[in-house]
Amino acid sequence: MAQVEKHSTFTHKHHNINLLWANLFIEELVRHGISDFCIAPGSRSTPLTLAAAKHPKTKTHVHFDERGLGFLALGLSQASAKPVVVIVTSGTAVANLYPAVIEAKQSHVPLIIISADRPPELIDCTANQAIEQHKIFADYPVFFCQIPSPTTSIKSNFLLTTIDQGLFQQDMTLGPIHFNMAFTEPFYPQNETIDFNTYLSSLKGWDTHQFPFTVYHHANCPAQHNSLSSNVFPESQKIDLNAQKILVVVGRIKDKKQALAIERFCIQSNLVLFSDVQSQLQGSPHNINGYDLLLENENFKQLVQQTDLILQFSDHLVSKRLNQLISSSTATIWEISEHKQRLDSNHCVGQRFVIHPSNFVTQTTNSKSIDNTWFNKVNSYKTTLTTITNEYVTDNKISEINCTAYMLNQSTDNIVLANSMAIRLADMFAQTEAHIYSNRGASGIDGLIATAVGIAKNNGAPTSLLIGDTSFLYDLNSLILLKQLQHPFVIVLLNNDGGGIFNLLPVPESEKQAFYQLPHGLTFKNTCDQFSIRYQQPATFSEFKTHYQDALITKDNKTTLIEVCVSNQLTAIQLQAIKEQLQHAII
Repeated sequence: MAQVEKHSTFTHKHHNINLLWANLFIEELVRHGISDFCIAPGSRSTPLTLAAAKHPKTKTHVHFDERGLGFLALGLSQASAKPVVVIVTSGTAVANLYPAVIEAKQSHVPLIIISADRPPELIDCTANQAIEQHKIFADYPVFFCQIPSPTTSIKSNFLLTTIDQGLFQQDMTLGPIHFNMAFTEPFYPQNETIDFNTYLSSLKGWDTHQFPFTVYHHANCPAQHNSLSSNVFPESQKIDLNAQKILVVVGRIKDKKQALAIERFCIQSNLVLFSDVQSQLQGSPHNINGYDLLLENENFKQLVQQTDLILQFSDHLVSKRLNQLISSSTATIWEISEHKQRLDSNHCVGQRFVIHPSNFVTQTTNSKSIDNTWFNKVNSYKTTLTTITNEYVTDNKISEINCTAYMLNQSTDNIVLANSMAIRLADMFAQTEAHIYSNRGASGIDGLIATAVGIAKNNGAPTSLLIGDTSFLYDLNSLILLKQLQHPFVIVLLNNDGGGIFNLLPVPESEKQAFYQLPHGLTFKNTCDQFSIRYQQPATFSEFKTHYQDALITKDNKTTLIEVCVSNQLTAIQLQAIKEQLQHAII
């Protein structure tokens, strides 16, 4: 323990969690080159005040009038061409900054407002000095974040990646940003300190160097000022991967050309590829299909964990096990996407490249040789998975697994995947070359039929929708939209009589049906009659295959609904059997 403290650039010992979070906050700002901190007196903001006051690289400026303090910060920022921090306590102290915040937005001045706030239980109950501070400055800040009350149940990484994202957004659009931080007592140091070494272990080395947690890189800098939160790199600059065991993870990619550029990059460099069903690359021969299931095998998991660099392209990965592996990995993690928002649900990305994937891969080089032995070992597991899952994918007894796999693997047109069980099964078992669409931004079950119709209308080509019964019920009214379509439209309805997904989750057995699954006992032939939809309910997998192929080539362009009725427990039982076989598989 003493050795860790000796080599640490950030102490693990603090008087309480409030002071720890405040020190993390100030330290990360300083690592971005920020030095000026304007402070108004206040009790609840004490953790921030003390952290700023004691840091050896800060310059503090104090004023009792928050309105004047805001404008003091404006002047400091304009003169230095750098962001300046303003720290105030809760209540009207925050409101007094409004004129300066407005001026900062209108004049493109990078102020950083950190306001202390009451915790939620003290809001709207006549607690002293408690007002509604959430987004108090409306849309004038170019970035806002409500920071929850400090607690060890939230990773310290969250705090750092939030700061890094806010500063990046400010770098792209000059103006004020606002962090509203809810503190509960105690605010002041006690006699003894607490060693937070275990809690800070997730920082993965941040506390042993002097760089920000996440470094942003982007090809263009609209702000055109002294960039602190990101690095501008020209298209001619090479990016050194500097790694021997590289895992490429591809999330949701809408542009097929971008996806193919990633595939070529992996093939040419012999990189391990994990492609999500939304990536447009799931059918690539280079992809490790079914990695979600393979991660149940401890040997495979340990082998993958040997990677020294994870390149993640885009976001919204379906696989929970892959997300967990990335979160726990000791490897360097880079995220590549043209989108500016934070795509880091695990709060572990070290380098963030805001660039199109095709541009990124053309700029990469590798000063190390790829470990082909490791690559071949990882790929060898594909055969084992195929051997184990083949009986479930080809069994003539109808199931959600074999129908999902067949539907996706046989189609090269457009497929819309609903959420819950549908997209998870597709991610586990399909190897599709179809163009995949999904609503995974919020992953809700609402509006999925309407979304699929919109996609079909725009593309003017045969389209299929894979959807569960609860999601189907939720958007039943949108079936009226199907009359507007001019091409074959196929709905494959996985009817397991309620929320079958909850069989895979640790919900209390006694409440599962009544409060989670909500079985309805319905089939949907009468619904199809009402909306003039062709209806099929196959009894076997062979019948399903015939119905699906016929529906895709129908001459009258009428919508077909194929209802796959299965036991609510069937998929959970099959998945458990597959997992147990994989867990004991020796390769």
